Amino acid sequence: MNKKLYYKDQYINECTSIVEDIRKKDGKILIILDNSPFYPTGGGQPNDLGKIDSSIVLDVFEQNGIVYNEVDIAPEKQDVKCNIDFYRRFDFMQQHTGEHLLSAAFLKKYEGVNKGFHLGEEYTTIDIDLPEVTAEMISSVELEANNYIYENLNIDTYFVDRTAALDLPLRSKIKVIDTEIRIVNIPGVDMCACCGTHVKRTGEVGIIKIIKVEKHKGMCRIFFKCGKRALEDYNTKQNIISQLVKTSASEESKLAERFNYQNEKILELTKNLLIYKKKSAITEATTLLLNVEKEIIFKKYTDKNFEEVQMIAEEIIKNNRVFVGVSELDKKILLCHNGCLNINCGNIFKSKLKEYGGKGGGDTKRAQGTFISLDELKIFTDEILKLVRVTI
Repeated sequence: MNKKLYYKDQYINECTSIVEDIRKKDGKILIILDNSPFYPTGGGQPNDLGKIDSSIVLDVFEQNGIVYNEVDIAPEKQDVKCNIDFYRRFDFMQQHTGEHLLSAAFLKKYEGVNKGFHLGEEYTTIDIDLPEVTAEMISSVELEANNYIYENLNIDTYFVDRTAALDLPLRSKIKVIDTEIRIVNIPGVDMCACCGTHVKRTGEVGIIKIIKVEKHKGMCRIFFKCGKRALEDYNTKQNIISQLVKTSASEESKLAERFNYQNEKILELTKNLLIYKKKSAITEATTLLLNVEKEIIFKKYTDKNFEEVQMIAEEIIKNNRVFVGVSELDKKILLCHNGCLNINCGNIFKSKLKEYGGKGGGDTKRAQGTFISLDELKIFTDEILKLVRVTI
């Protein structure tokens, strides 16, 4: 069984190892090292990446106590140098330790138990068995968890046999069947069985910031970031705020007020614009009905969007006409009537839509299609007009 150096020294970033075996499985090259510094996927934490000599480590996983390192090419020598992507390793150490602190804070403040954990490339999440987590609760939990960081508490990791582990005051039940259980203990804060990598002291987490909360299977899923991720997130949002301040000529503290004011104005303008478009549609429909006596009315617009075409259609079909309207702005076509004629709009579109690269469909009284190019839209429109005229 190979030695797991990531447990002996979680800050290890390089070492020399001996290649004990090279296996090929399902087109993959798997390396077994006598000393394995690369952490395998497990415990909700992704695997390490890095290099074994010039071979790039693509994946790391563990089976039956053996750590397998998947690489792009097999190393040429038996004695190899391993280099870990430590930026990635330390990032995961910060997030995973932060998960312990946040889980402990939820348990202490609201008796919320962590029922699920996922450490991703962008976000880390925990599922807390509370039906609701309010903004007030978030603030309270964040403060508690960050106080653990400020105290710069020591973090102990060690292995005990399963029997001894069962007697410890662990935060959650032991889920693995191993005979030896790895314990992560933050004295006075949290103790649980965990196979991940962690920092030595809580101060190294830097900061814990909850990003958002979502309802999930009767619980609350907490999205959060720690350390460097939290700093990067803050920088991104600060840049956005600075740009908004510059654009709106408002102070940061008044941005929300400014946004709400502008949003109310936009809603008012949108409402007025809709009224105007409706009146314009009635005028356009009236003009078309006066100038066209046929049962089919066709009109192509280069200056109206599809919403406006739909409004015109609503007025025209009130007069027992079939309307074919085209918006070249949106590259869309509409065929509709009010049931006055025996025309199945959906079937007519279905017969030609895919042939000309369009997407859409419809039912008996109404069908619409969208096209990538105006040329395809024109050809399809000509075909639809022929089919409608034949049907009538």
